Amino acid sequence: MNYNREKYVSWDDIQMLCRGLAHKIHAERPDLTKMLAITRGGLFPAGILARELGIRTIETIGIGSYDEQDRGLPQILKDAQSAYLEDVLVVDDLADTGNTLKMLKQKLIKPVVVTLFVKPEGAPFVDYYAEEVPQSTWVRFPWDTVRQYVPPVVAK
Repeated sequence: MNYNREKYVSWDDIQMLCRGLAHKIHAERPDLTKMLAITRGGLFPAGILARELGIRTIETIGIGSYDEQDRGLPQILKDAQSAYLEDVLVVDDLADTGNTLKMLKQKLIKPVVVTLFVKPEGAPFVDYYAEEVPQSTWVRFPWDTVRQYVPPVVAK
């Protein structure tokens, strides 16, 4: 995939997107009491969603598929406990091609998947998302970037 656009997301954006998702999830699925965060990107929204939804039982599953911008086949690097493989809220930052979620959904029973961002190819694997972005957009999350001072155009 050739990425020709970038979308920068701030911590404030993440907070607001997660709160919006929490309202939707709570209205439709208040029965969800446990969460499975896909590391690493899912950890940040999972923490916020867990707070907003009052979920205190959280597990992680480590799945690797990216190395910077090079995409490979997803593989489980750290598995989840069996209690988190059924009726669980699965959280990730982005559904890009859907390969990670497709692989994971084969392992889970009745998962509910939420991501902050979804691309067209990943959309069929997601139950809730905050924003859709074009397939050609690279989303730059605040945990992958740093704020820094930029000098003015005209220095006096």
